[in-house]
Amino acid sequence: MIIDCVKLLCFGLLLSLFCLTILSDQNDGLLSIHGSDELIVPRSFDFDTVSFDTEDDYQFMNEYLDTTGIEHISRAISPKEIMVILNHLGVPTVLEEPLFLHTNILNKRSLLDQPIFEPDRVEFPGSFVIGVAAFAHKTERSNFTRSSDNLNSYIALSEASLILKIENAIEQANIIVSGLMIDVAKIFSLFENMTVQERQVGFMLHSMKRWSYTTLRCMIPIYYLESNFSLTKKEQDAVAKELGAVDPKEEKKFRKDHFISDKIGFGDMRLELDHTLLKRPSFTLRCGGLATIPTAFIWGGGFLGSLFPQPSTLPTFALESLFAVLENPSIDVEEEAKNVATKFFLDALDRVDADLIDVPLGNNGHLGLGVYIRGKTPLSAYMKTSFAQKIRLANRVSLELFFPATEKRFYINKINEAAFSNHNFEDLDFAAENVQFLKEQAISRLFLRAFNTRVIPGVIFRWSSGAYYKGERFGWNLGTDFWLQNKARLSSINASAKTLQEIDIPKAKQPVAQQSKIFGGLVFKHKTYRSNWFFSINADAVLNTKGLGQDFSLSLNFESSF
Repeated sequence: MIIDCVKLLCFGLLLSLFCLTILSDQNDGLLSIHGSDELIVPRSFDFDTVSFDTEDDYQFMNEYLDTTGIEHISRAISPKEIMVILNHLGVPTVLEEPLFLHTNILNKRSLLDQPIFEPDRVEFPGSFVIGVAAFAHKTERSNFTRSSDNLNSYIALSEASLILKIENAIEQANIIVSGLMIDVAKIFSLFENMTVQERQVGFMLHSMKRWSYTTLRCMIPIYYLESNFSLTKKEQDAVAKELGAVDPKEEKKFRKDHFISDKIGFGDMRLELDHTLLKRPSFTLRCGGLATIPTAFIWGGGFLGSLFPQPSTLPTFALESLFAVLENPSIDVEEEAKNVATKFFLDALDRVDADLIDVPLGNNGHLGLGVYIRGKTPLSAYMKTSFAQKIRLANRVSLELFFPATEKRFYINKINEAAFSNHNFEDLDFAAENVQFLKEQAISRLFLRAFNTRVIPGVIFRWSSGAYYKGERFGWNLGTDFWLQNKARLSSINASAKTLQEIDIPKAKQPVAQQSKIFGGLVFKHKTYRSNWFFSINADAVLNTKGLGQDFSLSLNFESSF
């Protein structure tokens, strides 16, 4: 029994600290590059393959039992025996290492701020415009921090001290029982470059009304949003080679349930109203205000993926069924143990999913108000050529302030160093108390908690400029766009005083986000008796980004001016 428990503890320690990572790492189809839809779930996590008939078949189910929930002690092993094993493996020192380096949500740039949705002409033949743009927007790699789009900046997959302590635990376990061949550093390295991908496909409805000196513009998107974890094909192959693969049907279901989130609905609405302040042959200046109205709502979700809960409590974990496997192996008992273990770790994974990939369609209910100016200059003011007469240089500068609103934000518990110092884990007279403490610490390392939080998103500054060519039937545009948002502030958290002392608030704060893009488009005009029809193709791509994803967009715009 002691040998069995050592295996349970050893593999459980490793599983507790990286199961979450491996599960939330494997996703490219979830784990996707979309070209390769194949998610590789390591054979170690297929609990159907676990056999309890021989000593060497326990592996993954084994160690995790005692590090995740040791409050329900089997009569076959006492708290003192458990603490002897935990001390031998160095579990207390492992649990002093953080697993989550950050818990912040990922920065997102609103569709309403994408340059492909700016007017692709600076002049319109009619006073009223109505149109729709079919678009596709993809974020290839999302930033977890200001400078990193790799998962190891969010979860401690490359932290040398954590890896060393886990490897030492495995080495100590091998002194008692051999056969625990796990290369922690190699397994973690398989997922350290993992990222989050996002796809948005839909329609941007837009209209514009111009009076003599005043212009009103409105737009709102209807779209499908999918977000998933991602590895490249080469990284997927490395995972498959190291950990094995599973049945495609099981992989597809697992991916849908735990690695992809998707939904469809309306986004926020943007209104812009400006007035012409200066109109000269060489320069026109318009000044106005804008509003981002939180109209976003979801029609449905869970088509290719899932919607994930946002719990504020830590889970409980019953060990009776797991120890029953050791005492009385049977098909029914094994099935119960498998279900308990699977549910426990998938709960931890789903909280990460809710934090990173279950993102809202709009801006989390925040109202935005701002000011902007638009300037227009004919190139002929600087160059006296027939070509220059057809080109206008235009720019837009805006500043938008978002008002506070309540959001769900995820937090992880801080490591209570003083509490660790106050526990003498070698004193077996306090074994039951120490076991309970370590169980609570293990759960606190693995599980995020979501609390209603008053969030102040901050200010968004944007500057776009470009050249616009207007021909008789054909036109084009080319320009650059800069976008900057300062750090959001968490003004209040709806939690008890005790909880506020426990959670690590700085880890939940987003970094500053900035992005530079290049954009361009081609415009075709068709004139009829009553109106002018415009067909255009527009695209944008990232030049430089910090704290924001590497994305690109494409749109086909159809509109009528009359």
